[in-house]
Amino acid sequence: CVSILGSTQPDKLFSYFQQSLSGSCNDGLLQRFQLLIYPDDVKEWNLVDKAPNKEAQQEVARIMRNLTTMNFCDYGALQEGDETPYFCFNDEAQETFFTWLTELEREKLNSEEEPILLEHFAKYRKLMPSLALIFHLINVASGISRGPITVDCVERSAAWCEYQDGHARRIYTSSISAEYQAARNLVRKIQKGELHDNFDNRDVYRKHWALLKTKEEVESACNLLVEHGWLREGTISEGRKTKACYLINPAVKKEAKHE
Repeated sequence: CVSILGSTQPDKLFSYFQQSLSGSCNDGLLQRFQLLIYPDDVKEWNLVDKAPNKEAQQEVARIMRNLTTMNFCDYGALQEGDETPYFCFNDEAQETFFTWLTELEREKLNSEEEPILLEHFAKYRKLMPSLALIFHLINVASGISRGPITVDCVERSAAWCEYQDGHARRIYTSSISAEYQAARNLVRKIQKGELHDNFDNRDVYRKHWALLKTKEEVESACNLLVEHGWLREGTISEGRKTKACYLINPAVKKEAKHE
């Protein structure tokens, strides 16, 4: 486990992000930076000449010293043989965690978000209890509590995940155009078998899928998929008339079947 504290330039991040999004370099690294913050630009700068809070600095230093020297078993941690000591949730905290986890699995991870964003949210399975443990250890080292992890630490951790949610969306979607998002959504529908060869624009926009509710949105998405070889333009006969349609690259169907 490696912890990194720092910042980066948006241009550097977006360059790497585009590679991850295209699949050419989606190694899962970016999704492991869970506490990502995308701050707003300072619109009005003000000079702040203020002394540091020495009491807070001293308290943080004291907590860190305590954490490096304390025997956690003396404060309610469990240990099996020579294994690393660990803390559990108390009953109320465990129930709160189960409720949160159920919502994560059934709603957030089952939504029609960008796949790379869902990969990021999937890491919350560990982020949430990890933060709860950190908050609990701070309380233990501060002399506030001992024993199992309490519900207030779990609720605080859940609130942090909710806060991170907005920043993650901002970071991941900032490099994705509406046209690209619509094309990705259309690909997912194709891979689920909801569209077949010889479909036309009307077959798509009458379904009222996200970002594909108008003729213009569908045309834009299909043009992008044609450009990248996912679709091919064609025509079909309807009596004496012909109608423009799209043919699906067989490789797309094979990929969906393999998954």
